[in-house]
Amino acid sequence: MFASDLAPGLVTACAIAPALLLLWLVVAADSRPEPPRVVWMCVALGAVSVLPAAVVEFWLLHHIAFAGNPLFAAGENALWIAALPEETAKIAIIAAVALHSREFDEPMDGVVYGTAVGLGFAAVENFLYVRGSPQLVVVAGIRAIMSVPFHGALGAVAGAYIASARFGGALGAHKGYGWPRTRLFGLAWLIPVVLHGLFDWCVFSVAALARQKAAASASTGGFVLLILLAWFVVGFGSIAFAVRLAWRMARRQRAALGTRRLPPMHWRAIWARSLFGLGLSVVAVALLISGDSIAKLSGLVAGAIAIALSAHCAKYLNTVAQITHRPLAGERIISP
Repeated sequence: MFASDLAPGLVTACAIAPALLLLWLVVAADSRPEPPRVVWMCVALGAVSVLPAAVVEFWLLHHIAFAGNPLFAAGENALWIAALPEETAKIAIIAAVALHSREFDEPMDGVVYGTAVGLGFAAVENFLYVRGSPQLVVVAGIRAIMSVPFHGALGAVAGAYIASARFGGALGAHKGYGWPRTRLFGLAWLIPVVLHGLFDWCVFSVAALARQKAAASASTGGFVLLILLAWFVVGFGSIAFAVRLAWRMARRQRAALGTRRLPPMHWRAIWARSLFGLGLSVVAVALLISGDSIAKLSGLVAGAIAIALSAHCAKYLNTVAQITHRPLAGERIISP
């Protein structure tokens, strides 16, 4: 039936739409939007980092003896199997971009690129969870509200600390000093690992208690509610912490770049269109391979729209690049 043929596109959209939306919000918050090619590279690297993290997790899963207590076992699983491999893989990518990319030249860049890496990882992980779940709507909704923003927030936290290590204070204070840089790089790894471990411990603990049917008693049921409350606190607290760090980095960037010419604000609209086009192209591919003739036709239409949006964005960005690099003052940027 047509509904079943639309299922691949629906699953894909549910998986990647939250990540694309959050990425656009972060890019729009930057007063100097980053080059799309670098941001997409970070998203792609974040998505690819799922593979080495999964290999390490699989190896550890078969070489670690977990405790008999379900809560202790959940903690070991959250730390060793989830938090350490995943955050180490993501933070290594963010650090590599920060230290080697010439585009990483402003404090806010750490937040943008870190979030891009985290959301690239989250999109792939979200797709795997949603695709394998019989309750697609429930799982997609919960993960869109909590897990996807949480991964993006951890990337933003790591990126903010790495940017602080690279650029120093608002006026370059402590830039180049060994211990402050080392401490900030250490916090860029430690804070996401701890937050990720706490977040997953809450999830794994509730799942372990549910498997044992221990939540049937009133006392254990209250403990489960306490764990769920801690899960919400850790998840939304991490997001709020990342937002605060992003706000501080934005202030630092404005202080450092107060006299420099800013890129056109119109790029935010172009970013929104390019993100929409990317999501539409992914859904189009899913429809084209689903098999039904109506689905294939829908995929062709979606693909044509995505190509048209891509061509429009490329033309506009090329025009902006030519205008921005002119040495004349008082230039006007065309509206997208």
